[in-house]
Amino acid sequence: MARKTISLEETRPGMQLAVDVCDANGGILLAAGAVLSEAALAALARRGVTRLAVAEAISPEERARRIAEIDQRLDALFRHAGNDPLLRKLRETVREFRVGEL
Repeated sequence: MARKTISLEETRPGMQLAVDVCDANGGILLAAGAVLSEAALAALARRGVTRLAVAEAISPEERARRIAEIDQRLDALFRHAGNDPLLRKLRETVREFRVGEL
């Protein structure tokens, strides 16, 4: 899921969290994927939260462009890997992770 970090003042009800929001002790205040409500935003403000990572909608064309960039970068990084099955698996795992972030 693509994400962007914005100030709490910029957030609006209906936006979706891209990552967990945690307190100073690591406790989860709101989980990734939660849809923000007025009440949730007010509660986060009371807890001193100032910035949130929210999901960013991207067009199919932009997604395809970003995947092509990921593939190009991985091709460069793994250019000397040859046919090593372990390195091919590593490349595919990294690709799955990076594409999954879109």
